Amino acid sequence: MRVRLLFFFLLLHIFIQGCRPAGNKEEVVVRVAADPESLNPISFTTANTAQIVALLYQSLLTIDLQDQQLKPLLAEQLPTVVQAEDKSFITYRLREEAVWDDNQPITAQDVAFTLKVIKAPLVRNDNLRAVLEYVHDIRVDAADPKKFTIECRKYAPNMSWETGDFAILPAHIVDPQQLLTAFTIPELESQYDSLANHPQIKAFANWFNSARFTNNKTFLKGSGGYELSDWKTGQYVKVKKKQNWWAARLTPAISYITAEPTQINFQIIPENTTALLALNNEQLDVYAGIPANSFVQLQKNAGFQKNYALFTPNTYDFTYIGINGRNQKFADRRTRQAIGHLLDIPQMIRVALGSFAVPTVGIVNPADKIYYNDSISPYTLNLAEAKRLLKAAGWLETATGWQKQINGQVVPLTINFDYRAGNTEFENVSFIFRQAAAKLKIPVNVHPVEANVLNKRLKAHDFEVTVRYLSGNPGIFNFRPILHTENADPDEGNFTGFGTAQSDRLIEEISETTNQQHRIALLRKFQKVMYDESNMLFLYFNTERIAIHKRFTNLKISAAKPGYDISSFKLKSN
Repeated sequence: MRVRLLFFFLLLHIFIQGCRPAGNKEEVVVRVAADPESLNPISFTTANTAQIVALLYQSLLTIDLQDQQLKPLLAEQLPTVVQAEDKSFITYRLREEAVWDDNQPITAQDVAFTLKVIKAPLVRNDNLRAVLEYVHDIRVDAADPKKFTIECRKYAPNMSWETGDFAILPAHIVDPQQLLTAFTIPELESQYDSLANHPQIKAFANWFNSARFTNNKTFLKGSGGYELSDWKTGQYVKVKKKQNWWAARLTPAISYITAEPTQINFQIIPENTTALLALNNEQLDVYAGIPANSFVQLQKNAGFQKNYALFTPNTYDFTYIGINGRNQKFADRRTRQAIGHLLDIPQMIRVALGSFAVPTVGIVNPADKIYYNDSISPYTLNLAEAKRLLKAAGWLETATGWQKQINGQVVPLTINFDYRAGNTEFENVSFIFRQAAAKLKIPVNVHPVEANVLNKRLKAHDFEVTVRYLSGNPGIFNFRPILHTENADPDEGNFTGFGTAQSDRLIEEISETTNQQHRIALLRKFQKVMYDESNMLFLYFNTERIAIHKRFTNLKISAAKPGYDISSFKLKSN
C-alpha cells in the first residue's frame, strides 16, 4: 500500500511539474475537466468545447460579457427584420474588414454555405439543425457580396438572435471540391431523405464528419483570433494568437472583439484534488467550477488571495436529475414523481455546493421573476408521498422492497444512478439521494462514469437515472432541441424522452409568440407540465465559483458562460 501511495504522489508530482508555471506571461492556463469530444464547430455539444470553438470561429452576433448585451461580431450591425404574412426576412451585412486567414474576404456565400452544412443530410449536427429548423432559405444580394437575407417561416423574437449564433465556415476550406454547391437550402430540406443517398451529399458528410474536422489544426480554420496549435488527449488543448488577424486591424478597436493573450492552454485535469493542488502551486491561471467546500476554504486563505481573485457570479446553469422515461420501470409519471419526493434539495445545496445555489422548480431561473412559476414548490423529501405515488403507479410494497408486474414479469424497483466521474457535486447528490431511497427500501446503485462514455450512453438512451448540468441564456426560450418529442430519437437532444402533445404545442408557441404577456403565461404553464411529467427533476441554479490569477485584468466576469472573457485578459502593467 505504501508503495502504491508513493507511486501516486510521484505521478502527481510529475504532472504538476509538467504544467507550465503561471509566471509565464505569454500564456493563460485554464483548467478543464475533460477533453472536448470534438472541436467541430457545427456538431460540438458541451459548454467547455464551446469556449474553445468561440476562440477559433466567429458568429454573426455575440454577447458582450462586459454588459450582457447582444452585439454584432462578423455582422457590421444588428440585423433588420421584416415580417410579411407567414414569413420573416432577417437581413445582415458582414463587416467590410472581415477576411479569412488567407485574406480571402468573408462573404455572404460563406454564410449560405454554412447554412447548407447545417441543413445537409448525414452531417452530424442534430442540435443546430433543430434550432434553425425555421430557416427556409438565404438570398445573397447580387450587388453586394457582403449582404444577405435569411428567409424564415413565421417570426419569433429568438430568430433575431439565433440566425446570428452559429460559427461561420470558410467554404473554400471546408468544401474544396464544392460538393454542396449544386444544392439549395430548400432542396436540402424538401428532399432531405432522398438526398441522403446522393453520392455528393454522402461524400461531403463523410469528409466533414471525419476526424479532420474534429481535431486537425489544418482544417479547423475559422475567423477567430486564435488557431489550434496542439492537442494531446488527456493532457491539454492549446490555441495560439494569430499573427495577422483581421479584427486586430479594426480602427477604432472594438472592446468586445479581442485576442489579447498570446497563447491559451486548456489543461485537462479530471480530478478536482489535482486541480486544486495545481491552483495552490500557481500552475493554473483560471479555475472555474471550484468545489464549494474548497472555495470556502480559499475565501478564508489570505495567502492564496494575495495571488488570486475569487468571483461568485450568478449563472444560467442548473443541475437536474434526468430519468429515462422510456424505461418501463419509470414509464408511469407517478413513479418519476415519487422519485422527486426522495430529493432533499436543501441538503444537496448545503453539502454539495456549500449553499452556492438557489432551488428551482423548473427550467426558468428564479431570478427571472416574471417568467418563473412561483406557484409551484420545489420537490421536498416526503417519504409518505413517495409511497402513495408508488402504490398509485402499481408498485407493491414487500418486506424487502417494491415490485411490479411489467409485461408479465415481476420487476423489482431498483435504480442505476450514473454521474460524471470526478465531479464531487454529482457524487454528493447521488449519495444523498441513495440515503433517502434506502429509507423506502429502494436500492440505488451509484455509478461514476467517464464523461465521454456517459455522453454516449445518454445519446443511446442507455441509462436509468443520472444527474446533469444544463446551461441557458438570458431571454432565450427555445426549448425545441432538448425537449420537443421530434428530437427524442437516439443521438438527439431530448434524451429523457420527455414530451406530450401539450408540451410540444407549448414549446412551439413559446418560441413563436411576440406577445410578452402571452409568453409569460405559456412559460408558467410549461414549467407546470414539466413538473408534472418529471422526466427532469430540477434541483437548483448554480452560483459559479471562479479563481483567476491577479496578474490579469479586463476579466469581464459574467452570468453568461463561461463566466469570463478569456480573449480579453490583459496583463497588469506591474
